[in-house]
Amino acid sequence: MSLSQDHIRQLLAEADHPLGVKELLRVAGLNPGQQTDLKRALRELVRAGAIVKDGKRFRLEGPRVPRAPESGFESRRDASAPPFKKRGPAPGSGREERRGGFREDRPGFRGGGDFRRSLQRGSRDDRFEESGQPAVEGILHMHRDGFGFVHPVSGEGENIFLPPGEAQRALDNDRVLVEVAGRPGRFEGRLVRVINRRRELAVGTYVAQGRHSLVMTTDSSLPGPIRVPPTQMARDGDLVKVRLGVGADLLEPGQGLFGEVAGSLGRPGDPSAEVLGSAFAHGFNDEFPPEVMDEADAFAVKVTEAEATEGNRRDLRKMPLITIDGEDARDFDDAVYAEPQAGGWRLVVAIADVSHYVKERSALDAEALNRATSVYLPDRVLPMLPERLSNGICSLRPDEDRLCMVADMTFDRHGQRRTHELYPAVMRSVARCTYNEVQDVLDGKDVPHRNFLKPQFEQLMALARALMGMRKARGAIDFDVPEHKVVLGEDGVPQRMEKRERKDSHRLIEECMLAANEAVATYFQDEGLPTVYRFHGEPDPQKLAAFAVLAEAYGFQLNVEDGVSSKELDAFITQLEGHPEQRALNQLLLRSMMQAVYTATRVGHYGLAAENYLHFTSPIRRYPDLLVHRVLKAVWARKGKKPSDAQLDREEERLEGMAQQCSERERAAMTVEREVVAFYAALMMKDRVGEEFDATVAGIAEFGFFVELDEVHVEGLVKGESLGPGSKLDKRTHSLVYPNGRRVRVGQKLRVRLLSANTTARKIDFEALQFEDEAPLQSTGGARPPPRRREYVNEAPGRHKGGRPGRSEREAAKTGRTPSRKPAGNADAEQWRSLAEAEETPFGVKKAWEPPTPEDAATVEAATVSGYGDEVLGEAPAASRPRGRFSREGRREEAAPARATSRFLRSRQEEAPAPKAEPAIPAKGKRKVIRPSLPATDEGSEPGTASRDDLAGADRPGDEAVRDAKRSREAWDADRSGDAAPSRAKPSREAFTPPAFDSEDGAPAASPHPGFDRIRALAAQRGQLPTGAAPGRAGASKKVRKAASGASAKAKPSKKSAPKKAGGSKGAGKKPGRGAPGKRKR
Repeated sequence: MSLSQDHIRQLLAEADHPLGVKELLRVAGLNPGQQTDLKRALRELVRAGAIVKDGKRFRLEGPRVPRAPESGFESRRDASAPPFKKRGPAPGSGREERRGGFREDRPGFRGGGDFRRSLQRGSRDDRFEESGQPAVEGILHMHRDGFGFVHPVSGEGENIFLPPGEAQRALDNDRVLVEVAGRPGRFEGRLVRVINRRRELAVGTYVAQGRHSLVMTTDSSLPGPIRVPPTQMARDGDLVKVRLGVGADLLEPGQGLFGEVAGSLGRPGDPSAEVLGSAFAHGFNDEFPPEVMDEADAFAVKVTEAEATEGNRRDLRKMPLITIDGEDARDFDDAVYAEPQAGGWRLVVAIADVSHYVKERSALDAEALNRATSVYLPDRVLPMLPERLSNGICSLRPDEDRLCMVADMTFDRHGQRRTHELYPAVMRSVARCTYNEVQDVLDGKDVPHRNFLKPQFEQLMALARALMGMRKARGAIDFDVPEHKVVLGEDGVPQRMEKRERKDSHRLIEECMLAANEAVATYFQDEGLPTVYRFHGEPDPQKLAAFAVLAEAYGFQLNVEDGVSSKELDAFITQLEGHPEQRALNQLLLRSMMQAVYTATRVGHYGLAAENYLHFTSPIRRYPDLLVHRVLKAVWARKGKKPSDAQLDREEERLEGMAQQCSERERAAMTVEREVVAFYAALMMKDRVGEEFDATVAGIAEFGFFVELDEVHVEGLVKGESLGPGSKLDKRTHSLVYPNGRRVRVGQKLRVRLLSANTTARKIDFEALQFEDEAPLQSTGGARPPPRRREYVNEAPGRHKGGRPGRSEREAAKTGRTPSRKPAGNADAEQWRSLAEAEETPFGVKKAWEPPTPEDAATVEAATVSGYGDEVLGEAPAASRPRGRFSREGRREEAAPARATSRFLRSRQEEAPAPKAEPAIPAKGKRKVIRPSLPATDEGSEPGTASRDDLAGADRPGDEAVRDAKRSREAWDADRSGDAAPSRAKPSREAFTPPAFDSEDGAPAASPHPGFDRIRALAAQRGQLPTGAAPGRAGASKKVRKAASGASAKAKPSKKSAPKKAGGSKGAGKKPGRGAPGKRKR
């Protein structure tokens, strides 16, 4: 049977439930080989909006029909198939990917930025139907534990909790519609649909895995890795930009995400990738869709004469308008001009006419509304409009004709506005000035290329002072909270953080823009026409009362019983000037204020003490300004004809929806900017861990307090527990209180040490060292010791498996008594120094809890013979080293550090001692073996004898004497045979007479070489030493006994020890056995 889209639509219309791919194959009479063609046709129908994809099934556009329960194969959900094969068009399938926000050609488009899918969900919980509360539209913010909260777009009301099962059906920062149930303070939501999927891109590491590769992202808000088709745009391990392919459908929890690689960002470690990742996470993009770029490229680069003279546009090209912006600015959207008049000034503010190019319901307009604002980051700008517009035809560049919208105003000498007029015009800027240039001219400095504008700067500054005086008398609040700027090097690495200095040149432009915005808002209010206002409400009374109590704790009075006007609040802020707590209290007061939003239904600005206010002066970077321009032109086009009340209501509703979108995007942009600054701060500080800084307490929380470094201008956290347990937050005084009476308050000065800087989490942790005018915290017992870290080290027998001291060690540390046993194993030397003092001896280290005995030498020798003498003779105490592998005490223990020590041992973060040079010891395999060698002989003496000076070590103490007293076994064999030392020494079978060194009282003296004591003891047992010789340890190792057995070879020859002939015998070529000193079995 043939396959056509009309036939598929007919089958879906006749079905009483959504159909899956296999069901369509069956009812259409198709063979399995046509499944690929069917899927392709379904993808085209979904893209065209003719059908709707509901999970893994398809239906016609319209309300969802509840599907009757079925049984059998068709009712099962095949979870083993790759998600992007079953969930809509596969990325890279050949079709064009739509990447914009609000598209008119998408199904369900309503216009005005409201993109809706008619995807309804069946009822699952009667609570939501019985609650009677309206559905809420908001932004979903995911928590790392899986649940989420929906923040209402309107900015009013409580946040709504979404359990994990609901929250995981959408992505972080999605604009969603939820049903609400519960009571105030405990609202719970149920996800209805995704109105707009904010997130389209993500950043991660590309992992090539055949047919289905992965992108591993570090963003905790995304559910696991992203499946992508293989690509040639990146190599394995590259950082890539991936475009998500989930559309606006609700997600299936646990299915994961899919997408396609959109480009390579280079190798991991590039700071710009982290910056882009933060922007992508909040719905911003660094690229524009193709249709948007096509519209932008269609505009000319110059203003034509026809455009300059159209309509009622005035010609201001003769007026000396100037732009004043930052050093690195490229989008100049405002120009100013001031001239004196009788008793005041005339101020002309010209704003770029962006609405002439960005038409309503165009692709440019939809993308501009989707972004709503430009995002300014340290290393880049994510513009609202393509650069061809923002930095080109719309930018008021000098000596070029530009279209503009003008606010022409007059003021008296007190800054009160007399008149205002709004009109379109064409202009030509005479100069592109910077804030620093204007400030230098105002300060009297010589700036050759700007001196001709000095009269203009002075008139603007005089007007700005009059406007500031008027605004202050009216009650406007000036918080003057300093901002920080990240200064990057040429390689993109942050060099320093600087405070943005607010100069008179900045205030000059601010006052001109405020005056123009207020004049336009007054025009709309007088005409009674809807527009988008900038609204700032009165502060919350409860928050303000809490701040008044806090201010009183610092010695400042703020009466809030009968409410506080903006003028009274500004007077209070004036009292803070010059106090150490000024910055901190300003920030706390700012948090108690309401957040300014865009709205079409409310007017007034509390902070500016303005009855009417809106944004008019930045249409290149703010969509609300563009809306105001567009509405203003619509008013002029009606030529005084008043619209009906119904038209006004519809217009106000439409503007309110777009105003909410702009408010949400503004908050998202501010969040991105804060996250990026925090990332660069952590990146700048990560190489300075351990350094100390002067800081000021900037904020208090339940878990600690935040400090700001005085010189570096970086903020970080000091955990509350670092000053001791039991800290509590005193909300009344906004301080952290400890049981010992310590109180940490905002504004305190202290000395801190940097503990860590995490660029992934964008967090910096400090440790408090000393508060101002107080003793160091270490001496007062306030600070905790440095954190302990877990290491893979060797186990100490008798210690806890987790690395903590055992009970006997803890008791010994408390009482000062000797533990029941000597420490064994590779224990940390620092743990034993606290129990007893140690001193070096010729045998290693002498412990204070026992007198020196011949056992010390035996312990060293046993370890030496068993192959670990290089470790015993190293820097660690010999008495705390492992016993011999075959000794009596360590018969059941392995002397190898990897076997005898604990897997974990908590040790302090201290510098490891410099390793000592290892002795030149013949190595065998992976382990170093020290054979029991004899001291050097004097010329003419027996091979087994040595002079007293050789053994004493010539005033060289400790291990050096032992090492210098040794000789290799090869040299000893060569001396005995008279030939050159062979490449591999053979064990000697000849007996020798051990030397006898008597002390002054006639008793045999202990040899400086530990191995000789063993050999002497064994020889004494066989009657080859004088009677007074001191016996060695009975538990000597097998190697020692083997080596010493040659001492009796001459007296009692045996078959095994008989010397071989020169030609060798049957077994001459075999390797020596386990007991032979020359070789050891593995």
